Amino acid sequence: MLKKQSIEQKGRKWDIDSLTLWFGNRLPTYLWNDAGWSKPLKAEGYNWQSFLTILSLHKKEMIRWSRNALSWKEFLLKLQDTIKDPVFKTVLVRQDKREAIIDG
Repeated sequence: MLKKQSIEQKGRKWDIDSLTLWFGNRLPTYLWNDAGWSKPLKAEGYNWQSFLTILSLHKKEMIRWSRNALSWKEFLLKLQDTIKDPVFKTVLVRQDKREAIIDG
């Protein structure tokens, strides 16, 4: 599948850093399951999809962390700032509810 996509997108540069970090959702899965973020985030109205949206907003920070240009603590604090942002939360949770109505 990746080979087919690379052929179809000939001439376009692939973002290997982003691809590597998102492959298999390893980092998001670690935070959501193993680090125990799912329980408190669900209590705040977030779900897996909204969590992935938050992480997608922090691709640059993920890459900086992977290159040791940003500490793990700094990376997590940036995620936390987005999660705690009341405007962002309102928009994201409202969007998730709308999608649930459409899908459900």
